[in-house]
Amino acid sequence: MDFVQTRVVTVGPAAGRSDLYCPNCGANNADDATRCVNCGNTLQKIETPGVDVPPPGVSGAGFAPAGASGGAVPNIPNYLVQSILLTIACFFLSFFAFFFPILGVIPGIVAIVYGSQVNGKVAGANYTGARESSRLAKIWCWVTFAVVVLEIIIIVIFILLFIVALVASAGSS
Repeated sequence: MDFVQTRVVTVGPAAGRSDLYCPNCGANNADDATRCVNCGNTLQKIETPGVDVPPPGVSGAGFAPAGASGGAVPNIPNYLVQSILLTIACFFLSFFAFFFPILGVIPGIVAIVYGSQVNGKVAGANYTGARESSRLAKIWCWVTFAVVVLEIIIIVIFILLFIVALVASAGSS
């Protein structure tokens, strides 16, 4: 009856050396042994493929996204900063313009949603979807910007009307 040798490969400081253990008695044998030094069983050499495992922290040791070819990842803008700032500006200006606050905030929220989808789609190697989300985020940022400009125009008109009313009331007294 032939027994198959058991090979334990160590990783770390003792790497490069392997120990042969007898499957019958578990004794440690030399690398080139054909018989176990303890029980005399025949050791049969079996070659197993080695696996190269890079140490932690080595560049390129992580997993690539599905479908990634190892090339450069395109830089697709997500417009998150712009959409957040415009949404905040639109929210605060709407109170001064006596404008319904939600009307101005809705396009800003839509821009934030589309902008937040961009990075996830890039990470999933869905570059076409990321470009489309980026395009829609940009469009909704411009819509939110138009609402902010409209609110500023309304505020300026109210201020001018207030000044004209003060001048008219001062002139009639």
